[in-house]
Amino acid sequence: MTRLEISQGKSSPDAIVIGAMRAGTTALYRVFLECGLVAVPECKETDFYLSQSNYSRGTNWYRKQFRNSALPWVDFCPNYTKRDMFPGAAARTFENAPNAKLIFIARDPVARAESQYKHTYMHSASLPAPSEVFDTSEGEHILMVSKYAYQLEPYYEYWSKDDILIVDFNNLLNQSSAVMKRIGQHIGLSPSAIDSLGSLPIANTGEDLRKMPRWWGQMRDTAIGRYVRTHSPRVLIDSMRSAVKTDKAVPVPEFDDKLRSVLAKKLKSDAVRFRELTGKPFRGWSV
Repeated sequence: MTRLEISQGKSSPDAIVIGAMRAGTTALYRVFLECGLVAVPECKETDFYLSQSNYSRGTNWYRKQFRNSALPWVDFCPNYTKRDMFPGAAARTFENAPNAKLIFIARDPVARAESQYKHTYMHSASLPAPSEVFDTSEGEHILMVSKYAYQLEPYYEYWSKDDILIVDFNNLLNQSSAVMKRIGQHIGLSPSAIDSLGSLPIANTGEDLRKMPRWWGQMRDTAIGRYVRTHSPRVLIDSMRSAVKTDKAVPVPEFDDKLRSVLAKKLKSDAVRFRELTGKPFRGWSV
């Protein structure tokens, strides 16, 4: 794949949040969307370097997603760390955005897998029970996304460790001021902008998703739903969500401790590799 022909002006992001799915990327996106310190796409996930349909639209289309802003561009693409589905994502991203700083939010791999199962359940008309799903291709995919070393190794082939910021999900929620300042420094914001970013609260958006009716999630992944998500302003989508959101969380199947233990064994070796790769302890994880 050759690099896209650049017309005029800026053509690639200053930073990309490449994952992990169900690890706080939406919460971080909402802070950036509202803070006015960086430019983010109206549609959270452009998947520009993955989707042939978007990639072929060229850099003019991509530039418009950031409204041609002079602020630093930050894209959010958790699909970039779904290596089993999108092989070659690291190479294509580096080919087109070699100077982009990368951000990866790491959550306890077992907790993240459980969260993705519940997310998929809310978007699917039929999904096997937790005790059965990990014998299916869907369950295998969920596990692969939680194998962070496997997902990030291709990126370390192209980017230096200094250019890939690893954020602990627990710290993002519980030590948000320090973490947000570190993110601001990584992106290259000014000292005053970094201080402003550090004062902004982070909200866990997972519970809001649970309050959406299942038909909303199922419609979201239809052709019409995808069109609406990629062509509608964020304010319109948020208004639609508010209109259909219920007062109580929709019940979803829960994982028991036996299943969590099984998943921990399946994910342990990768978690060890991930600690070695990043030099971070990730204390408090179940693996």
